[in-house]
Amino acid sequence: MILFAAFVALAILAGAAALAAARRRAPELPPAQRSPAPVVVLVPMRNEEENVEDCLASLLAQTTPLRIRVLDDSSEDSTGELARKLAAVDPRIEVVTVPQPPAGVNGKVHALAHGLEGIEAEWILGLDADARPATDTVARALAAAESNGLDAVSLAARQRAETIGEAMVTPPVYALLDALLGDWEPVARGEGGPVANGQFFLVRRAALEAAGGYAAIVREPLDDVALARRLAGAGFRVGFWRAGDALEVRMYHGFAASFAGWRRNLALIAGDRTAVLVATITVVLLPAVVALAALEIDVPLAAAVAWGCGALASAALREGTGSSPTWGLLYPLDALALSAALVAARLDRAFGWLAPWRGRRMALPR
Repeated sequence: MILFAAFVALAILAGAAALAAARRRAPELPPAQRSPAPVVVLVPMRNEEENVEDCLASLLAQTTPLRIRVLDDSSEDSTGELARKLAAVDPRIEVVTVPQPPAGVNGKVHALAHGLEGIEAEWILGLDADARPATDTVARALAAAESNGLDAVSLAARQRAETIGEAMVTPPVYALLDALLGDWEPVARGEGGPVANGQFFLVRRAALEAAGGYAAIVREPLDDVALARRLAGAGFRVGFWRAGDALEVRMYHGFAASFAGWRRNLALIAGDRTAVLVATITVVLLPAVVALAALEIDVPLAAAVAWGCGALASAALREGTGSSPTWGLLYPLDALALSAALVAARLDRAFGWLAPWRGRRMALPR
């Protein structure tokens, strides 16, 4: 039993080390190369009162000249009021009231399509309200586009997990997403299958219009990938970069919100990939199963080796994600949370519905 536990430990740790190494090999955004042309930023906001001020402050601090449109998407809190107060003292900010989307329409994309009207700019940046770009992030994204001949640049943000509940769900999900992505170098160059993250999606206005604009994807639940595919289908190149310190996001607050949010996202990203889900659950729970089996037959050393490998793997996969490696001691709670989210996502996919977001529900395409 000890030898088997050691074999499992080595296999799991080798896989975690390989994924961590792939993350470290991801190309970094280049430095800004010139004084870029102005960019228009579209920020959809629905009930985002806790994010308004910090989000806009991070945009106003950019080294790139920006015009900012806050798209108040039928907010029921003080989002619109806070944004208008800031707009009153800074002419770079404009607040646009967005009407309720029609049934079956993606509310975020509906807001983006509404906000794009009347804009004349070479570059459009779609940014989520919980995203916090560093002061030179927009300039570096533009440099990445220029130096690589890209028509769009999307960034994978560093994810903040500030509570135990968030640390149980978000970093394991990102480890899975990185494992599915594989090598970062070709996707940064805009090669291979289109990959994107709607939290930061910078695109040439001409390319966006040629691909049908936001209006062409208003019924797509996975809007960022849908836009990347349309751009690629129209002959444009979309680069996907690991942001590192250039972009930080705290998507969800607490365990309940993290679980519900990732359940929804996983249903879209991998809910129909049964083999991937089964393999993932098997791998992440294997050390815990071996540890329990070892305790059952009274081999505590084997149990300690198996649990230790799970904890070390969890810690290793948190490196560079904004989650402290010490949260690896949560294992196997984090593995159980990820497994439960995957099972729920698969069931949602099977029944053709998504967990609601901001009080809105959208059907899944079958």
